Amino acid sequence: MHTVSRNRFVVGAALALALFLGFARPSNALLDKTRFVAHLGVAYFCFHHWVLKPLQDGDFANGAPHRVATIVKGGAALLFAVHEVRVSERIARKSNSPLLHSLDGKLVGLATSFAAVGTALKAGHFAPDDVKQLTASTTDVSADAAAAGEPIKDVPIPDVGKPTSDNASDSDSR
Repeated sequence: MHTVSRNRFVVGAALALALFLGFARPSNALLDKTRFVAHLGVAYFCFHHWVLKPLQDGDFANGAPHRVATIVKGGAALLFAVHEVRVSERIARKSNSPLLHSLDGKLVGLATSFAAVGTALKAGHFAPDDVKQLTASTTDVSADAAAAGEPIKDVPIPDVGKPTSDNASDSDSR
């Protein structure tokens, strides 16, 4: 009988501790720049992969195959990017870093732009000038970071399904 009540106490204590830790807020200074870059990187990836690249590839043009699906996916990606930019903005606002504070204002504008264009795209409405304006907004954030001494670098990631030049030469020699 004692082991049952002891087990219940241990389980209850563990649940109470988990609830306490779940509601406890992490320190605002804990890895601010890393968290900021991670969330902003996800937002930029969504914008680049599902909006900018399809625009450059002509996937939004009239008559392009799967145009409507591409537009809707781009809108959904931008709306997710809005969330990630807002998280980055909150991190920047609460941070002690002068760099993050200097980028804070631009992020509010970027989130607003992403939201407006994302809503339009998700509804199936495409305007090339809107996407070009988004590109200008991302360039503004990048320019401000570079002016503060922290340039943002785009790191190319190879496509998983496509062979690299090394793999292509290996398959040609067989």
